[in-house]
Amino acid sequence: MPSARISSLEMGRLLAIVAVIIIHAGPLRGDAYSQNINIISDVINQLSRFAVPFFFLLTGYFTQPKLTQHPSETFAHYAKPLVTIWLAWSAIYLLIPFRFDVAMTEGYLADRAGYWNYLLESPLNTLFEGGMVHLWYIPGLLSALGIMALLIRFKQQSLMVPLALGLYIWGLGAGSYQPIMEGDAPIFTRNGPFFSLLMVVAGFELRRRNIRFSSKVSLAMFLGGLSLILLEGAFLSQYDVWMATHDFLLGTPIMAMGIFSLLLNHPTWGNSPMTLALSQRVLGVYVAHFVVMIVLFNFLGAFAIEGLLKDLLLAPLTIALSFGLVFLLEKLPFTRFLVQMESKQSRHFKHSKTL
Repeated sequence: MPSARISSLEMGRLLAIVAVIIIHAGPLRGDAYSQNINIISDVINQLSRFAVPFFFLLTGYFTQPKLTQHPSETFAHYAKPLVTIWLAWSAIYLLIPFRFDVAMTEGYLADRAGYWNYLLESPLNTLFEGGMVHLWYIPGLLSALGIMALLIRFKQQSLMVPLALGLYIWGLGAGSYQPIMEGDAPIFTRNGPFFSLLMVVAGFELRRRNIRFSSKVSLAMFLGGLSLILLEGAFLSQYDVWMATHDFLLGTPIMAMGIFSLLLNHPTWGNSPMTLALSQRVLGVYVAHFVVMIVLFNFLGAFAIEGLLKDLLLAPLTIALSFGLVFLLEKLPFTRFLVQMESKQSRHFKHSKTL
């Protein structure tokens, strides 16, 4: 299959970054709404959980040829710029105050010290996460690619699928299903390879084996996976596990593969210059959007904007302003590295994707 940009998958990247922002905005949640509205919020949250698995699938799909032929070089191509981006944004989120009112009235350290101490309480997990919760994606992706590169290099590629499935089950047992399976893990199992390896391997295998599902089957996978997730969430609520806390469940890979396959079957969907232009900025928006969201939380709070009006404003403004921030950072030569991972030394990898 060609490595050229596929319009429908580029559109999928945009849908996914919108979904990520919706997860973090948490609309229709809280005491301002009835219990039934909060349930709708949980459904929206779990529907949006296709997003990060979709990004992992995309990476596995587009890196498959290069990773198979040049595993070490491909991993290095990703690792160097992504580690730089991860370190830079971790530092930014460690430094930026979350509560502007506290920082101005009680001092900068009054706002920051508690968060720094929280991260220091679990240094290993912080290593697999970074300076802000959403940055876990980068160490997770590099963990998956690193494991895959090692297995390919030492001609143990046949172990990728069973290892990925094993880690995923371990992650479930020590994560969402911990109250039942009583599993344990050295880090929070959303982080590292527990979740990421299965999804990157799935994208890798879809391309390597040229596996295609019909549009009807793909749609059934998406809807079936979503239904399974909601059933799992309802079941686990009996163990006092809030549905919105589930990063991945048994149905998550099925849902993500369904929408990925559906978009792959319709490559011309979203074929417009705007889609292609915006999709190139998704990585930047992913790492930067929490800065915008922090500012908006403080701004809306200062004007006592709450409830439905806040929910109507927060996600759309975060999306628009985050893209604007990324465009600005791209224009400045000394900040471009914060939102772009392409390098002059890796032109032959120019069609590969992360986000």
